[in-house]
Amino acid sequence: MRRKTTFLVTLWWVILCGAVGACLLVFADPDPAVSEEENRTLAGMPELTIATLRSGSFSESFENFLTDKFFMRSELVDGTKALRHAFSALTVDELLSGEGEEVFVPTLETQEQQEDADAAQETIKEIFNEDAADQTTEQPAATVSGEGASVWLEHRDGTKTAVFTYSMEDIESAAQTLNGYAALLPEGGTLHVLLAPRAQTANRLALHLDTETGWNSETEAALRPLVSNNVSVHSAYDILEDPILSGEYVYFRTDHHWTARGAYLAAQAMLESAGYQTVPLGDYQEKTIYGFLGSIYLHGRNAKLRDLADSIEVFYPLLPSKSFRVSNTYQKNELTVIDEEKTNYLVFLGGTHGPYRYIEGGYQTGRNMLMICDSFGNSIAPFFLPYYDKVYMVDFRGEYYTKLDAGGGVQKYVRSCGIDDIYIVLSDSNSIGSLYFNRLMPENID
Repeated sequence: MRRKTTFLVTLWWVILCGAVGACLLVFADPDPAVSEEENRTLAGMPELTIATLRSGSFSESFENFLTDKFFMRSELVDGTKALRHAFSALTVDELLSGEGEEVFVPTLETQEQQEDADAAQETIKEIFNEDAADQTTEQPAATVSGEGASVWLEHRDGTKTAVFTYSMEDIESAAQTLNGYAALLPEGGTLHVLLAPRAQTANRLALHLDTETGWNSETEAALRPLVSNNVSVHSAYDILEDPILSGEYVYFRTDHHWTARGAYLAAQAMLESAGYQTVPLGDYQEKTIYGFLGSIYLHGRNAKLRDLADSIEVFYPLLPSKSFRVSNTYQKNELTVIDEEKTNYLVFLGGTHGPYRYIEGGYQTGRNMLMICDSFGNSIAPFFLPYYDKVYMVDFRGEYYTKLDAGGGVQKYVRSCGIDDIYIVLSDSNSIGSLYFNRLMPENID
C-alpha cells in the first residue's frame, strides 16, 4: 500500500511538472526581452542546432531561458527578496550607498593594459606638443604638492570626512589626457570638464541636512594649474551644494544618476562661464513620471527602499529636435530624444547608443560641440541645444563603443564634424583614476 501511494504521488508530481513545463514552452515569450524591473535583458529561447548540442551551449542557454521566463517569476523574486530583506540588518543609508549600474573601476592592473595606456599617453604627448609649438600663449607650468586631493563631507560638529581621495599621480595623468584633447580644438575652442558625484555620494549630504553642513572637493583646484589655457575645470560640488542645501531635487534616491534638474544646473553653470545667457528652466515644457525605482534599488531590490521611490522630471527641448547614430562621422539611423515609452532613466535619449550620436534642436548657432560622457550625459545633453547646432556624444565604455565601429578617434571627429568645444561630463564611477580616464580616453584620442 505504501509503495502504491509513493508511486501515485511521484506520478502526479511528474505530470504536474510536465504540465508546468509545457505551459512555459507554449506561452513564454521566446524572444529576448528587456526587463525594466531588473535592468537587464532576459534570455530568449536558444536555437537548437547540432553545433549547440555538441558544444553543450544549448543546455546552458535553455536553462537560462527557463529561469528568466518562468511563470510569475517577478512576483516570486519580489516575494522571496521581501522575505529575506525583512530579516536584513542593513539600514536604509547602507542600502543607498550600495552600487548601481556603474561601479568605480580602479587604476589598470595588468601589464598589457598598462603598456597600452602608456602608449596612448605617448600619443597624447605628441598631439599636445605639436599643438603647443604653434601657440603663442604660455602654458602653465605650475605643479601641485601633496599626496592627493580629497572630496570632503563637512559635519555640523566642525569635523569632516574624506569621501574619497585621488592620488597626485592620477591627477597629473588626467591633466595630461585633458591637455591632449584640448589640443585637438580649433583656435578659440574650449575644453570643459565636470566630474559629477553619483547619488551614492550626493545623498550622504542631501538626505542628512540635519547633521551635515556641506561638502567640498580639492580635485578641481589640483587640476587647474596643470591644464592648458583653453581647459575650463568646473566643480560640480560647488555648483550643486547650495541647491542641495536648499532642498532642491538634484539627485535621485534609488538611482545613481542626477535628476534632470541637477543636470540643468550643471549645464547652466558651464554655459554661463563661457559667456552664454542661458534659458531659464521654467521656459521648458515639463512632465513628471512617478514611482521610479532606479539602479540602486534594482541592484538588490530591497523592499526597504520602496518608500523612497523617485519621480522623474522630464524637460522637453524648446524646439523640435532630432537625434541620429553616427559611425565613421556619417549619420546612420534616427534615435529618440525623449523616449515616451520609458518610465525610467532611459526616457532621456532612450539610453546610450554608440559609437557616436548627435542631437540637433533647430538653432542656427554656427557652432558644434562634442560631449565625452557616461550615462550622466543623457539627461544633460539636451540642455545644450539652444547654444550649438549639433551636440555630438560619445561614451567610450566597451558595451557602447569600439574604435572599429566609430571609424576613427576623436581627432577625426573634431575635424570632420566641425567641433568647436568639447565637454567632458563623467560621474565619479568613471572619473580620475578609473579605467575610463586612464585607458579609454587616451587610446581613443586619434
